[in-house]
Amino acid sequence: MSADIFAKIQENRGPLGIHAKKSHGYFTFPKLEGEISPHMVFRGRKMLNWSLNNYLGLANDPEVRKLDAEVAQEYGFSHPMGARMMSGNTDFHEQLENELSEFVEKEDTILCNFGYQAVLSCIDALVDRKDVIVYDAESHACILDGVRLHMGKRYVFKHNDLEDCEKQLIRAEKLAEETGGAILVITEGVFGMRGDQGKLKEIVALKEKYNSLTARRWSPAKRNALYTRILNLEHALDLKETFTL
Repeated sequence: MSADIFAKIQENRGPLGIHAKKSHGYFTFPKLEGEISPHMVFRGRKMLNWSLNNYLGLANDPEVRKLDAEVAQEYGFSHPMGARMMSGNTDFHEQLENELSEFVEKEDTILCNFGYQAVLSCIDALVDRKDVIVYDAESHACILDGVRLHMGKRYVFKHNDLEDCEKQLIRAEKLAEETGGAILVITEGVFGMRGDQGKLKEIVALKEKYNSLTARRWSPAKRNALYTRILNLEHALDLKETFTL
């Protein structure tokens, strides 16, 4: 007789659940008070906050806040009240995408609500069950979750280890020849959890050797700080079949 799923959860809450009572409100779901800034109040004390997405410091910019108020007054906070694919698309979405495409010198742009969604969607859109994914072991959680959704084979290589990367590419090429699929290689420009840079130039060289498509992800904080370097790197390497997650 199989176990009751709810009874099982009560007995084993998992690595986060077992600490829920102590961690809630501290490690998980912390409550920060005050204006969005590098220093915010946590449990009555002013603390340095490392977990903001306000990378460019525009959240409290007077012009941005003034525009926020004007747009809210004209359209309300609920506009456009529909999934974009179904009924929520607007001229403003397309205008921003076109302006971003021009700014980064790309053919087109798709806006997503957050990076996690974008990475999962991108991986899922690129591969099918016949394709093979080869990815770095230290890839960000959003990449790992996207890879887990893949219905085909996936091979992981040791972090920034080119020898192991090539070893996995050899395995992937052999399998792709059998299935009639293709190979997607995933790494990061800057690894958000470690802070080191991915070996893009070398992996692109392997990509050419094994006829695969290379995807790289820039951590959000580094993406802003290194934006000029990213563009220069793209032009220097001529990454025609390499794209940014």
